[in-house]
Amino acid sequence: MNDSKLNKNYPKNEFQRKMSGTERRFLRMPNANVVMSAKIKGLVSQEQLKSAIFKVRQKHFVLGVRVSLDDDSVGYFTQENVPEIPIEVMPRLTEEDWIQATTEELKRAFSIEIGPLIRFLLLQSPEVSDLIVTAHHSICDGRSLVYLIRDIMVFLSNSTRDVEIPIVIPAAIQDCIPSSAKPGFFYRLIVKRINQKWMRKKISFNEKDYQELHQIFWQKNKVSVLIWELTESQTTNLVSRCHQEQVTVNCALYAAFLAAQNHIQGDSQGYLHNIMVPVDFRSRLTQPVGEAIGFYASGVMFRLKHNPKKSFWDMARIIDKRIKQKLTDKNIFQGQRLNLLSPSLMDGLLFAKYGKLKDKMALNLLKKKGLDKLFAGTIISNLGKLDIPVNYGNWCLKA
Repeated sequence: MNDSKLNKNYPKNEFQRKMSGTERRFLRMPNANVVMSAKIKGLVSQEQLKSAIFKVRQKHFVLGVRVSLDDDSVGYFTQENVPEIPIEVMPRLTEEDWIQATTEELKRAFSIEIGPLIRFLLLQSPEVSDLIVTAHHSICDGRSLVYLIRDIMVFLSNSTRDVEIPIVIPAAIQDCIPSSAKPGFFYRLIVKRINQKWMRKKISFNEKDYQELHQIFWQKNKVSVLIWELTESQTTNLVSRCHQEQVTVNCALYAAFLAAQNHIQGDSQGYLHNIMVPVDFRSRLTQPVGEAIGFYASGVMFRLKHNPKKSFWDMARIIDKRIKQKLTDKNIFQGQRLNLLSPSLMDGLLFAKYGKLKDKMALNLLKKKGLDKLFAGTIISNLGKLDIPVNYGNWCLKA
């Protein structure tokens, strides 16, 4: 594939570009599904949903892609010969049906080289429907799926509405990282030598290998979706109290879950003291990406033990201070350093981690980077305050 074609404005249905390092790093992960459910008041028909999804696919090119890999395992998003987006409809029998459906969606693998990397499940009833969106992490982050659900609701409520032009092309991260966060010359030189050594091994993986890795992972690991929610008045009170205590709601949630984790699991395992905080970095990029659907998130991490002698709000203030100290471009884009690794080496680290590759170099690098074990005990994906409409004609977003 000619790289010169990768940076122009693409005509409709001809989108293609080289994957960024982050997108490629997540490609073979067996637990890379991002799932979001929307509770919609009102009957949504299969034909109405199909029409709306057809339009959002035109607006957001990345919804209709597969991944093409070259001889060096470098990945490219392409719209060429990609099937329609799968839409499954099932009856909604109980309020809890979405929980089981979401659990299953987390475990269902995508066909990476056939595509598309997104699918929809509609749990339908005359009064209320649950729309469950499942996308591969290489094409989205959590905020992306909120924008996507909003756009679907807009097209549902106005079936004659045209797709807006110009359409936002999802930019590759490495093209718009702040210069202060880019790896230095010597780091690049070291990684280049590592890549050269690895490439001489001529190790690569295919779709069959990925599907086997996915199956092995989910045979050994369990997933549970548990419901916990605050009422509207409880949420209002929490936000008000956080303002009084001069901490963010996010920090209060971290303090609560850190205390709960300590109560249930104790603190004997080292990883339980590691807190990972996801960060949406769209506003920090040198090229605006707006509300494009793409993977524009990373995380910062620090160690903190729950201190039962501290009050709840004191712990929240400690967390607030630690997070603010970490929110620099250098820390937020730290993960981009791993993206300099050869794509086949990225795959090799994953396969080595889950016992599908017995290569000394991959195993040593895995251990050196700390990727061979659990690295955080708490990760809260807080999407923050999202200013999206609730009412869409005959439909209303309830949750």
